[in-house]
Amino acid sequence: MDILITLLHVITPWLCFVTLIYLCIKMVGLAKNRKAGAIAFGLFFQMFLPDPKAETTIKAVVERKQEVKKQQDENGDLIDPVSDCEVGDKSDGQ
Repeated sequence: MDILITLLHVITPWLCFVTLIYLCIKMVGLAKNRKAGAIAFGLFFQMFLPDPKAETTIKAVVERKQEVKKQQDENGDLIDPVSDCEVGDKSDGQ
């Protein structure tokens, strides 16, 4: 019986680690399909682990909105700010 308890103490961290990896893979799969449960879990999780660079992110978004508004005022044409600043989009054509 002592051997089983010792074995359980040795295996427990690995089981927790494997379970965490499995949950992360499942959440990524659900988030790619835009399931409401995954999005709600992400929002709930964000409450406990907020963005450490939130201030920098907010400044970048505000600057980008100002650039878009300035371009709209200069050109007079409408630019969609969401499609214009996609993640990973290179504006210099690279």
